[in-house]
Amino acid sequence: MGNFYVNFSVKRPDQQQVADILRRRQRTALVTPALGEYVVVSDEEADWQDDRAIQTVGELLSRETQAPVFAVLNHDDDILAYWLFVDGQLTDSYDSAPDYFESSYDAFEKEDTEQGGDARTLCSVLAAAASPEHVERMLRGDYVFAIDRHAELAAALGLPDWSVGFSYRYVVENGELPDGLNDEQLVRVP
Repeated sequence: MGNFYVNFSVKRPDQQQVADILRRRQRTALVTPALGEYVVVSDEEADWQDDRAIQTVGELLSRETQAPVFAVLNHDDDILAYWLFVDGQLTDSYDSAPDYFESSYDAFEKEDTEQGGDARTLCSVLAAAASPEHVERMLRGDYVFAIDRHAELAAALGLPDWSVGFSYRYVVENGELPDGLNDEQLVRVP
């Protein structure tokens, strides 16, 4: 069985600011300390891979922090999807396998389903050190596991290593924390 997780990398705020925003909106979430320029959030509802919850939390965090938010979903290590929010608005999105949930007949009938993902926008908004061409190769390249694509993207975009695989359910239900992160560092909301 592969990985299943959703999390949000919020650029430039502090941990307590993000936790307070989530608390006011009565969300249930885990918030990491800032590492580099990012605080990472895993929201309980969004972690069930609910698109509406992902959009709600991404818009909320981006609007309230006035900072870019990079939301990522890994579904069974078969799909990596992301949503990029700026000023509370969805600015860019990507799905590595847009036909994944289509029947084989439906997928056969479709022509060149768009994956989305604009490497230039992503690099510009997140002020990534990596070139858009390098990020584009990651978005379009072949990966056996979505977590590997996510790890390479996280490194290229300057996201904390612990954003890869960080999941509300993994922490709360199994006590699984990414390397370099311990339970005392997390803020639990509420």
